[in-house]
Amino acid sequence: MIFDVEDREPAALARLRAADEALRTQREDRHRAGALHALTATLASNYANR
Repeated sequence: MIFDVEDREPAALARLRAADEALRTQREDRHRAGALHALTATLASNYANR
């Protein structure tokens, strides 16, 4: 998915945002979910603004 986001495929950015939302609302394993959320949020922000 990351390569698709880097290639600016619109559907990939939508999938990344969906993953970001799922991680944000994750109730189990908060430390791991928080780390992954930080990564997906940064990627979504970076590629959405390009």
